[in-house]
Amino acid sequence: MALGASYTGLTLDWIDGVSAEGMDERAYPPGDHREVSKGNKGSWRAHMNALREVIEQNLTTALIFEDDADWDFRIRGQLADFSHAARRMPSLIAQSEQLLLQAKTVPDAVDATTSPVEDDLAKKSTLSTAKSTIPKQEPYGQDWDILWLGHCGAALPPPSTQSPNRIAISNDVTTPPPQHLKPMSHARLDKIGSLYPPHTRVVHQVNTTLCTIAYAVTQSGARKLMYEFGIREFNKGYDFALSDYCNGLTRYATRETLPVCITVQPPIFSHFWPEKMISDIMGLGAGGRETGTRYVRWSVRNNLERLVRGEEGIVEQWGDEDKGTGWK
Repeated sequence: MALGASYTGLTLDWIDGVSAEGMDERAYPPGDHREVSKGNKGSWRAHMNALREVIEQNLTTALIFEDDADWDFRIRGQLADFSHAARRMPSLIAQSEQLLLQAKTVPDAVDATTSPVEDDLAKKSTLSTAKSTIPKQEPYGQDWDILWLGHCGAALPPPSTQSPNRIAISNDVTTPPPQHLKPMSHARLDKIGSLYPPHTRVVHQVNTTLCTIAYAVTQSGARKLMYEFGIREFNKGYDFALSDYCNGLTRYATRETLPVCITVQPPIFSHFWPEKMISDIMGLGAGGRETGTRYVRWSVRNNLERLVRGEEGIVEQWGDEDKGTGWK
């Protein structure tokens, strides 16, 4: 990970991993943590330690990675495009929440079999990215708690014809073709591949998102997460708990205290699966062992050997587009 960061101009601060074996029972907050696997307990503690660093250093914002994260060589351009949507999305979420309060109803999910209707609703629910000058201070804004940038699957929010709740980044050459938009090799294709034109990245409010591969927090967001999962309750894997928290499904959730959580599909950061390593918090899927990286076209980790050897060019991992594309 450090080697990949060095080739893409990223600087990382490291938080030690934690083994659940050495954790004192008195260190856990309330909740049935005994039902949580040892790997997930250690992961939860490491995330709490990272959030503690953000709070103690009084950082305005911070991006937290898990150590199996991978990303595209064009990461800076991706984040620049994402920043336009990140600054705009909180106001769309607020408008949507206000409409729900006025209606006092929750929108029904759309039947996946009615594709013409769903396609039309997706268009009416989506705005295009309005690009503007990126401010040097707070390029992503501050009106959010969590930017969930790396995950292994997310659901779109229910469509809304009254108040758009999605922002599309169109003609994004870093977005894989639709046939590659899936979290694992044997998984179903993501819905965005059929609802939106090829090479479209969609930013929206978090709605059932899994895997905390990478997420950004504001200072306020870090404090909320520390209180929610470090003091109030811990009873499931951190990514499941975070998804529930963002969706207002935790025990103490109210609409007034709902955090502002924003994600993006496909994710900007994804899991890297080495050939000879198994995650200590994720089991094998029905399709067997995964290798490589999903969602990332110019994978940093898949190209490390070429870079270390001094070979020119970056290999697009699926090899079905942009053949021979170079990188400097």
